[in-house]
Amino acid sequence: MVKAFLVAKNIADEQFNKALAHLERLAQRFSLKLTTQDYYGFRLALVTSKTNRNEAMECQGSFVLGRLAGHSCQWDRFLSVEISPEGVFLENDYAGAVATFYSERDGLLISNIEPCVVKGSSSTLNDLHSEGLYGFMHYSHLIWEETAWRHIKQILPDTRVHFSNNGKLTSIRCLNSVCVTQDRHAYSDAAVARDLYLLNQELVTRSLSDADEIILPLSSGYDSRMIFAVLATNDSLRRKTRCFTYGSKGSIEVEAGRRLAGRYNVSWAHVELPCKFLERRYLEDIASIFGASVHMHGMYQLEFFEQIKDRFGLSPNAVLTSGFMTGVPAGQHNRLLAIEDDKASLTGAMNKFSQSKFWSEEDLESIPIFSGKGYINAAEERFRAAFDRLEGGVAQKAILFDVITRQRNFISYYPRTLEWLCAVSSPHMNAEYINFFMSLDEKHLIDRRAVELMFQYHYPDIAKVPSNSNGISSIGSSFENGMLFIARALRRFKMSALLPQRYQLSDFEFNLNAVKKCGDHSFYPFFSANSNVDEFAELLGGGEVLKSMRNRAFDGDLKAYARFLTIQSVAMDLVSMIERRGNL
Repeated sequence: MVKAFLVAKNIADEQFNKALAHLERLAQRFSLKLTTQDYYGFRLALVTSKTNRNEAMECQGSFVLGRLAGHSCQWDRFLSVEISPEGVFLENDYAGAVATFYSERDGLLISNIEPCVVKGSSSTLNDLHSEGLYGFMHYSHLIWEETAWRHIKQILPDTRVHFSNNGKLTSIRCLNSVCVTQDRHAYSDAAVARDLYLLNQELVTRSLSDADEIILPLSSGYDSRMIFAVLATNDSLRRKTRCFTYGSKGSIEVEAGRRLAGRYNVSWAHVELPCKFLERRYLEDIASIFGASVHMHGMYQLEFFEQIKDRFGLSPNAVLTSGFMTGVPAGQHNRLLAIEDDKASLTGAMNKFSQSKFWSEEDLESIPIFSGKGYINAAEERFRAAFDRLEGGVAQKAILFDVITRQRNFISYYPRTLEWLCAVSSPHMNAEYINFFMSLDEKHLIDRRAVELMFQYHYPDIAKVPSNSNGISSIGSSFENGMLFIARALRRFKMSALLPQRYQLSDFEFNLNAVKKCGDHSFYPFFSANSNVDEFAELLGGGEVLKSMRNRAFDGDLKAYARFLTIQSVAMDLVSMIERRGNL
């Protein structure tokens, strides 16, 4: 299985070797194999789980990232790469879920590992893209094809891209993998529930039937519950399934996991995290894979996996299941986005996500490098470029817009992180699944109505276990849903401690526990000796401003901690750059 790749053309040996050295360190860190070969004048490097050089290079310049053994790549996230006499061809899934970066500076570099392209293209602080950085900080993710660097771009989703044999981008063709129809607009609730039930059964079974051991992180949400429903009601799959839930003992997440697993006699365990996941080793692992393409959240996943492996053991061929792209195609965020027509403000819609509130427009305008630049208008234009390529009604466009922006650039990192440690399957990450929802009437999309109907009609026992997914309208008892709604309201005023622990919704607070346990390591590489990082800090307002943010985080200010996440990943890219002063 290919984990990472690097393709180069007309790149100086010195720069290519910098990129290659980064891949070599990744391979060593995760006990993988690095191989190199030339094809048709292109230099290719692969990081693969295969141990035999000949096997690793039997691809003859053609390979796929994201494929589980024996599975068609279209069943899951994928990026196919073909090197031929005509050049390099890349093709990806409808969500662009295997992020891929390229630079045409002084030759061609292409990789799914952003730091490889940064290091191999003579990048300096001068190359920092202030417009791209604005979007990254405000929305907590990149927006469209831009990156944090002027000379580096992303491959867009659902495309076939051709770089000619001289290393130049020649063509980009949209594949139109998602089809919007009216096939099920007139369907009754029962018919929609039936079709989704059958499709979900097929997708989960097809994705996981060959696995020796199935690991399911089980929460109170709908995404893991959809996968659980199939595993728990299929004897063959149930016997090889192990569920794990992290969180505070007695919380809604833990209690829902325990109750679901108990109803169907599925193996389950509660995992309490030590909350040391902000140690430098975790930060460096994330940064070495993603660089400044994803902000530095979610390190707890690595700790969660380590706890499962160390405390409970895993078979060498275990497959971890991911609910990536389960909820959004079903309409998870349609009500939140509230996009009412094709002319709606897209920045306004994206502002409604909690991650967009850490660095508000007003906050960013107070930073000199952004002040008076009108970057919010540029962000609207980039969101518009994504939105305008979509087809269908407003409800369908809202879903697809979420998929090719936030899901692609923010959420897709979840399965991509853990696939460095074990095989990961995302049963709902394929065009069949999203095309089902693109055939429904809007009434079955709002708040994942079709999913709730499937549980109510076909899994009534599962529907009785409370969820925190859809507020008062969630499946489960009306009393528990009401209590969870009250908890959300009290949480805004920091009064959730007035409620029983299971309703306190403390899912984010463990980040602050990690900050307290890990201290200044939580904010690495800030407050360390690196001239590039120090200069970057000055561009953001100076070291004293960052120290104030850090101190507030130590005092329990979640927003202050969250503000570090985007700038931290950019700073990690800067650590190993050659210093050169300049202005944005």
